[in-house]
Amino acid sequence: MESPGTSALAHIASRRLRNFSEATDVVLEALSEVIPGVLVLTRVEPDHRSQRVIEVRGEGLEGLGRGATIPAVAGGIDTEFLRSLDARSWVSASLEMSDGRTVGWLFAADRGEGAYGDDHTALLNVGARLLGYEWESVELRSELRRLRGRANAGPRTDGDTGLPNREAFLELLNREWRLTERGTVKSVLVVCRVGNGADEGEKGLDARGTLAVKQVAEVLEATCRGTDHVGRIDPIAVGAILVGCELKDTPAFVSRFRGALQRVTEGSRPEIEVACGVQALAGASSAEEVLGLAETAAHDPGRLRERELASEGLE
Repeated sequence: MESPGTSALAHIASRRLRNFSEATDVVLEALSEVIPGVLVLTRVEPDHRSQRVIEVRGEGLEGLGRGATIPAVAGGIDTEFLRSLDARSWVSASLEMSDGRTVGWLFAADRGEGAYGDDHTALLNVGARLLGYEWESVELRSELRRLRGRANAGPRTDGDTGLPNREAFLELLNREWRLTERGTVKSVLVVCRVGNGADEGEKGLDARGTLAVKQVAEVLEATCRGTDHVGRIDPIAVGAILVGCELKDTPAFVSRFRGALQRVTEGSRPEIEVACGVQALAGASSAEEVLGLAETAAHDPGRLRERELASEGLE
């Protein structure tokens, strides 16, 4: 008979993990089934004196909610802090990079004495190793994008993000629209607009606004697959062409993107607001119409929910 620990590992191994956000959900959900207490994932803050909680599973200990800041010590987890929360048992594992850096911790804590054994430690180490690998993968992709942007900088490349600019992105969109018209593949365009003001794009961006757009672009590209296309379509908006995706599947993509963005920017002030608009390529008269409709929907976030309901047959 298969043990709970083996079942959890099998569940993790059987999933194809496309990004850090999805890896976090899969690992924590699987481990929470077999590891008692509260399961917490943190990231080490730049000052290395504190950690920020980026995901939690389970209940029972106050002060460990998502976004909370907890002390950091040489061993990673401040046991005195855990005792102050009335925890009597804990076990932890670090998220380590190949260069030796520790970027976060995965730990479990429980009010009961002797709640954890060697099996729990082993499972936590496996989960932390996988999440560390996914974290490093995101870092490497970000660095590659930066280097690619520097190498390919030109009239068709956005200088801030290293992504195709509006002109280049529209060409990609036109190519995918033609394939859709031929019935070769179904695709959807997602536009992510930073901020909600209709006139924000006319004001110009300060350094904080530019950083927000860059973060949104990085998370959006990391959420996409290798066959998708991402570009910057105006000063405060980026777009993604989801190749081979139907409209009914788009809400799940948007949810993964928002979850990943929340984890990446947790604690940022002011918070980054993003409005998303979606538009299927099929049925439009041109790529320009597809882009225009998606941009209009991003100006009115309520339309995304209407499309989600319609795609689910609930409207």
